[in-house]
Amino acid sequence: MSDVRKNIKLFTILLLLSAGSPFAPRAGAEKLPNFIIIYADDMGYGDLGCYGAEGYETPALDRMAREGMRFTDFSTSSSICTPSRAGLLTGRFAQRWGQDGKVYWPHSKNGMPGTEITIAELLKASGYQTALVGKWHLGHRGEHHPTAQGFDLYYGIPYSNDMWQDPGTPLADKVMFREGLTRENYLDGAGAKKKKYRDQVPLMQGTEVIEWPVDQSTLTRRYTEKAQAFISANKEQPFFLYLAHAMPHTPLYASENFAGKSERGLYGDVVEEMDWSTGEILKTLREHGLDKNTLVIFTSDNGPWLSKKADGGSSGPLRDGKFSAYEGGCRVPCIAWQPGMVPAGTLCEKQISTLDLFPTWAALAGVEVPSDRPLDGADIRAVLKGDFKKAPEREWFLYRGNAIRMGDWKYVKVKKSEQLFNLAEDVGEKKNVAKQHPEKTEHLAKRLAAVQAEMKPAE
Repeated sequence: MSDVRKNIKLFTILLLLSAGSPFAPRAGAEKLPNFIIIYADDMGYGDLGCYGAEGYETPALDRMAREGMRFTDFSTSSSICTPSRAGLLTGRFAQRWGQDGKVYWPHSKNGMPGTEITIAELLKASGYQTALVGKWHLGHRGEHHPTAQGFDLYYGIPYSNDMWQDPGTPLADKVMFREGLTRENYLDGAGAKKKKYRDQVPLMQGTEVIEWPVDQSTLTRRYTEKAQAFISANKEQPFFLYLAHAMPHTPLYASENFAGKSERGLYGDVVEEMDWSTGEILKTLREHGLDKNTLVIFTSDNGPWLSKKADGGSSGPLRDGKFSAYEGGCRVPCIAWQPGMVPAGTLCEKQISTLDLFPTWAALAGVEVPSDRPLDGADIRAVLKGDFKKAPEREWFLYRGNAIRMGDWKYVKVKKSEQLFNLAEDVGEKKNVAKQHPEKTEHLAKRLAAVQAEMKPAE
């Protein structure tokens, strides 16, 4: 994004935040809350101890669930990472701006449009410090870069950890080259396009590459340390931290302190280190007296990559995983934690989504959400406080591909066949009851077509 366009966008948000606008901060708030989202990559519904995982332990996350709220019906907006991350940050299905369910690559020139308003932009304009530590994957050039989408600080890999470098991404003056590779290798565009450097991804700080290829065995630890430093530096002011881990997406890496320690193998080692990381973040909040004023959400971008077998996770009782329109693709583990606000030891069985975090964080920060575009999320403050009777009644929920949910009923179009499931009775989607309920099947099929037509951006 050019400086002119960036300044115009910032001015627009600041104008909307002025008195009398729908963005205006609400009066009376003494201290604004902090927000942290910890986003795993390809972690399945059954991949934490408190969700039934075996072969490794997740004591910090299990404790987080005991001290907070665990969700059993929590879904991301897509079963693949790029549109899932867009939905998290904007509260909108990515189909609304033309995202076709694919991911961006190192040589992709496009990304999430600069016209989309992220929660980072909204909070930043309200006085928050904002940071993204970890994976972005919404476009790494120009207006698509995280620092052009509301983040003051960016430290991480710009896309998935199984990709390669984009020779067009600027190198820092003191960039570190590893594994015998050189500047010439980095600038080898032909080699990159042929995936010659697969799994050799860059580490960025701001808009520059500071290490290539990054030592992935140190990523979880370094992300944790960077997140802790950001919390400590901003303990006196409101902040939003988006900690997006590189794993358990493959390839898997664990540091020396965790490698070879779990019965489950490398996958278990990786999850145990991510569990340690979460514990360190919560410990840092307690040490600074920020725990009761910080809402922390732990969840995953989509379900497990089952084809990776031992290197992939588990959907637990759910059907299928990543890429799929079945529950295992989008329904993921989720824990909410904020002592004094989120009641300890609670179990939420209501249908909730990452789409709901945008309007909820905005409401908690005293800022109204944008009124110039449709949002797909709902304010779940009451749910987080334990009042499930006030959970939003979602009219419909769209899945990647041809699938829609309305209440407990879910319709899936698979090529020329139609499938209907009652999730209240069959969460594993094992019994297709389309023939037993033809009217319900027809109703959901028509609703799916209508929603897809509504989502299609105007040309």
